Amino acid sequence: MNIAIQHANREHLKGIHELVLDWGYSANESHTQEWLEAQLNSPNHRIVVAIADGSVAGWAVAEKRITLGYGWVSEITALVVGSTYRRLGIGKLLVNAVEAWSKTLGLSRLVVRSNVTRLESHEFYPAIGFELTKTTHVYAKALKPSGK
Repeated sequence: MNIAIQHANREHLKGIHELVLDWGYSANESHTQEWLEAQLNSPNHRIVVAIADGSVAGWAVAEKRITLGYGWVSEITALVVGSTYRRLGIGKLLVNAVEAWSKTLGLSRLVVRSNVTRLESHEFYPAIGFELTKTTHVYAKALKPSGK
């Protein structure tokens, strides 16, 4: 199987959206399109896709961000490989592409967070050189826009 890693573009929307759903989220395609456009237009984001058999088999998003603990870092904020394409090395190829982009920005740290329910990721990341540095709880609060 031939797998090509490419920068994402608007033509990948349908495949990216299908994997958003496969990942367990319920966003509609117009939301995915809005978010994709914003990230494609951001100098602090990189989206890469894995193309196999003419389809989007996986994708990853990385973000350049500033932290008070480490300064500028790169963080993988999303990584998904379609269920029929798992265990073929696609995830590693996507991470390698993100890592290469991060290095071109002069960043020396790549971070990824993984939900405790995504058990396969807890084997995957250490196997490709990531070190578990901490566990954390994530809290969220819905906000109402000001003036409404």
